[in-house]
Amino acid sequence: MLDEKVDSLKIYVLAEDFAGYNSLFWAQHGVSFLLEMEIEGEKKHLLFDTASYSEPILHNLKLLKKNIGEVDYIVISHNHYDHTGGLPGIMKEINKEISIFAHPEIFKVSFSVDPFFRYIGPPKNLREDVEKYGGIWILSREPIYIAPGVFTLGEILDREREDWEKSKTHVVMVKDGRKVEDRMNDEIGLAVLTSKGLVVIGGCSHPGIVSMAKKAMKLAEMDKVYAVIGGFHLVNADEMRIENTVNAFREIGVEHIYTGHCTGLNAECEFKKQLGDKFHKLHAGMIIDLA
Repeated sequence: MLDEKVDSLKIYVLAEDFAGYNSLFWAQHGVSFLLEMEIEGEKKHLLFDTASYSEPILHNLKLLKKNIGEVDYIVISHNHYDHTGGLPGIMKEINKEISIFAHPEIFKVSFSVDPFFRYIGPPKNLREDVEKYGGIWILSREPIYIAPGVFTLGEILDREREDWEKSKTHVVMVKDGRKVEDRMNDEIGLAVLTSKGLVVIGGCSHPGIVSMAKKAMKLAEMDKVYAVIGGFHLVNADEMRIENTVNAFREIGVEHIYTGHCTGLNAECEFKKQLGDKFHKLHAGMIIDLA
C-alpha cells in the first residue's frame, strides 16, 4: 500500500459550524468535505458527509464553482443528523447511480436524554430516499479500498481505542427493542495517502481522533500522520483528554490539524497554544491543498 498514493488532494469545506469573518458562505451544524483527487491520471471526487441540510452545501458549491454532479463516491462517517441530514437533497441533485460507503448501523435509532429527549439519528426513510435517486449502499464493518491510496477505516473496535478516549457517550440507541448506550461504533473515518504523507478525516471522531489516526497508520503500514481533519468531539472533554490528544499528535508526527464543528473552544485554544501554526480553524468555503 505504501506505493499507492493520490497524485494530488484538494479538500473543499462545504459545511461547517463556522463560516468565517465577513463571508458569503453559509454555515450550518455539521461537516461536509469535497475531496478532489488526481489518481493515476484521472480526476476523482469524493463527498465526505452531508451535514444537516443540503441547501447550504449547494449554495457553497456554487460559490466554489464546483459541480455536485462530478461526485464519484460518497462516504458517510456515522448516523447522526448533522452528517446525514443533507444526503437526500444531495442525491436528488446528483440523480445517478453512485456508491455510498457507510457502517451497517448507519440507520440505527439514536437519541440524547440530557436534559430532554432529542432524536439525533438520520432522516426518516433515509435508505429509501437515497436509493430512489440512485444511491447504492456499501455497508461494511471492515475497511473498504475505494481507490489507490484512498480507504475507509472500518469500525474502530474497542480494543483499538485509546483508554483515555473511551469516555461515556451520553447518547442512547435502540437495539433489539432495548435502550442501550450508543458507543458510536458506526463511525468509520477516511484515509488518503498523499506524497506528503497520511491524511485522516473524521466526521465527529466519536471513537477518538487518535484511535482513528492509529488505525489508519496500521492499515497504511505507516508510522506517521501528516494531517488530521474534521470534528474531534472534544467539546465536553476534560483537560487530561485534551492534553493527551495534543501529546499523541506530537508522537505520531502530525504536521497539520484542521478542526472545528464539535471540537470545542477549549481544545482548539489548546491546539493553538501548544502546536502553533500546525492548528487551522475550519470554516465553510475553506480550501485545503494537500498536494
